[in-house]
Amino acid sequence: MLHLEIHHQTPQARHIKTIADMLHRDALLLYPSDSGYAIACSAASQKAINKLYALKKPIKKAFMALLLPDISMATDYAKVNNFAFQILKNYTPGPYTFILPADPQIARKLDVSRQEIGIRISSGIFIKTLFEHFEHPLLNTAAKVEENQAFTKPEELMHVFKNRVDIFADMGEIPLCPTSIISLVDNEINIIRGSLPEIS
Repeated sequence: MLHLEIHHQTPQARHIKTIADMLHRDALLLYPSDSGYAIACSAASQKAINKLYALKKPIKKAFMALLLPDISMATDYAKVNNFAFQILKNYTPGPYTFILPADPQIARKLDVSRQEIGIRISSGIFIKTLFEHFEHPLLNTAAKVEENQAFTKPEELMHVFKNRVDIFADMGEIPLCPTSIISLVDNEINIIRGSLPEIS
């Protein structure tokens, strides 16, 4: 595992470029998100997707989402009507995972039995910087391999994942702040976890 210490305000360009290059080569990335540490891979790499599923096998598909750089890319992976677009426009980037009807080809590629997909657009500085150097969405999941795990400290993550991921982007201790999960299927707002505050 390549261990890179990332500056929490200005991620180093050389490290970000190294990470982007390794993602292009099917790497699994352990990284700091705005909701805690997570594991991701390129959604364009079937090999990397299979590696991520193998790692997360006990709890895999229901806890993964596509991480996108902006709203414009969402229509490449999900069915985004006017209702959903306005919600995404108002609440992203932010700590939300929105459930939308999946494009059938994407659902097959990601090997999910349900016809919905989770979409996230993060406000985290690391991901925003990474997307300046990496053009594909990331398939994303919480950094745990069992339901009851919750890791915030780098040393804990190193111990658990040192032989399971290819890169660790270490930004020090990060608190867990799970995203709210909001379904927008059937033109309805269905709060699965968390909350969705009203826009004033």
